Amino acid sequence: MASRFGDTGVTYYEGRQTFSKKKWEPSLETMVQNIHKKSRKDERVRSYFSKRGINSKSIDRFQLGIEEFDGYDRFVIPVYDKTGKVAYLKLRITPENESASEIAETMGQETLIDKYEIYPADAERILVGEEELVKTDSSDVLICKGELDRIIAIQEGVNMSVVTGGGIVQGFKEEWIELLRGKRNIYLCLGENAVGKRGAKILAQRLAKQIPSASIYIISLPFKDNKCADLTDYFVEKRGTAKELFTKYAKFCCGAEPIDPTKFKEMTVEDIAKILDLTIKHDKVNKVIAFLAMLTTYTELDQLNIMFSARSATGKSHITIETSKLFPPEDVKMYGIISATAMFYNQDFEKKDEKTGREYIDLERKILILVEMPDPEFMERLRALLSHDEKMIKFAITNKGKGGKNCSNDRYLLGFPSVFFCSANMKIDEQEQTRCIILSPESTQEKIKASIDAAFAKSSDEDKYRAMVESNPDRKLLKDRIHYIKSLNVDTINIPDQEYLESRFLEDKAKLKSEDPRKSKQFSGLVKAIALLNAPFRMINGKVTATKADIDETMKLWKVIDESTVIGVPPQALAVYKNDIVPIYKKVNEDKGYKREEWEGITMNELSSYYYKREGVYFPVDYCKRNYIPILEAASLVSYEQSKRDKRRWVITPLKMLD
Repeated sequence: MASRFGDTGVTYYEGRQTFSKKKWEPSLETMVQNIHKKSRKDERVRSYFSKRGINSKSIDRFQLGIEEFDGYDRFVIPVYDKTGKVAYLKLRITPENESASEIAETMGQETLIDKYEIYPADAERILVGEEELVKTDSSDVLICKGELDRIIAIQEGVNMSVVTGGGIVQGFKEEWIELLRGKRNIYLCLGENAVGKRGAKILAQRLAKQIPSASIYIISLPFKDNKCADLTDYFVEKRGTAKELFTKYAKFCCGAEPIDPTKFKEMTVEDIAKILDLTIKHDKVNKVIAFLAMLTTYTELDQLNIMFSARSATGKSHITIETSKLFPPEDVKMYGIISATAMFYNQDFEKKDEKTGREYIDLERKILILVEMPDPEFMERLRALLSHDEKMIKFAITNKGKGGKNCSNDRYLLGFPSVFFCSANMKIDEQEQTRCIILSPESTQEKIKASIDAAFAKSSDEDKYRAMVESNPDRKLLKDRIHYIKSLNVDTINIPDQEYLESRFLEDKAKLKSEDPRKSKQFSGLVKAIALLNAPFRMINGKVTATKADIDETMKLWKVIDESTVIGVPPQALAVYKNDIVPIYKKVNEDKGYKREEWEGITMNELSSYYYKREGVYFPVDYCKRNYIPILEAASLVSYEQSKRDKRRWVITPLKMLD
């Protein structure tokens, strides 16, 4: 298919004062820009699209136009791929040419021109709108009949992804269905004619089979006399609204049962823990806080960051990963090793601002899990994001340019995600400590035994185990609840009783510390998370509003972690200090018959020996030297120095006898 853009052009050779003629074919982007610019003054464009209900703003936004192809004028609709580049042009014949073609058909003559074409003719068809599909966090999507239906739906305020196969119904591609995976509600509006209705039913069944977690709806438009009506007719002729399209004319067809918020009940910390106990044994406070932190992902500014700090094989990654399985997979991004600058060039998150042309990494409302402690340089660069300094943060990244010279590139990160770190290294920089809630999994005999039982149940018949977990009605209802909360697109959560909030946070605090303001934000974040969990019962004037009951529920969790938070050490290190070092220190000195004023510190061998007598397992001496002792020393809880009685020995002396 030839266009005017295949005509002879000119090429200028730099450094010479000569021009030579040469056949040239501009890029599709250039064609679109030129066609649209020229067409803006063409009355046929305004008139045609106006009759289709498409206004001037949409004509400019989607760069619509008219151009001659193969000797016939055609309306031009650019189709963009997921990177935002023009994939091909959808061409529609003008009304006068369409009439001529129809007359030829009625007279038994050969049709001179097809109603629709694409340019280039050999371009591979894509799911129109996929560039918006990959950008949005909406759990809903509308599949409509054609490109113009899609444009008017967006124009009229449909606040979800809108896609189309470009008139293809029966041949809806498998890879297009894959692009829809993760969506919770899929709406089909493919027209009122027989082909559209039949195609909608067939496609609905395919979607339900391949995306069983999605609810599939078919929209039947309110037309009796127009059997060929489509979405454009609904908005133009019926003056229909986007809201009524989904609330009045969409009917559930197949797939997962629609989410009914009336099935939800108010939930407490104990309710969450009970559901999580299916896959995470014990660790009540840790798993509940991890869940609530992930839930804060669906807020504008109140995301929480969690750092699990403990010995290997204690369940740091297990708690985080199993909790994340309750959340929509498209919102969870998990990484093992990550380099200092990898996040700034991650194509999974890369987007482009249409207004400014600025490219950025979109981490907004994402759950970011780092199962291994990342590069310290990466942590430094992440601090501004963790502390919520700005929604869009600018970073200057140094790279190798042409010729091997260093050059600086501006990169942008859009927040905010909720971030989860899992670290076996307890030497945590103070700046990360204040930006994260520090947690440590339990390591009790009861937990270990329960974990062994669960591991054997899973390994004996993994399919049966997973089916048991996923079929649990409370777990399924909680997953539905999360999808419902996500669909609310919550902006802010109010806590009206500030006086009560502050009084609970300051309970038992004799002295305030410089990091308490940041800790107060974490406390408020947990309150907001519990309110968000109960959003169906917390709406006041369209805003989720926390109650005193939400503050009290938060205190059940905060009291458990507050001591380690105040002291500034991971809970596991504090537990070793209180449960092992201090009691063994007392026992060793009492067994030696020393008077209180004669007590001295204990050696690592003494700590290990007494621990073995009590627990029947060996104390992790090497780990204690590398992690527990340095962090307890930094918190002024112990001293580790040469014995005054025997300079050959190094002893651990508790400096505070905590209750």
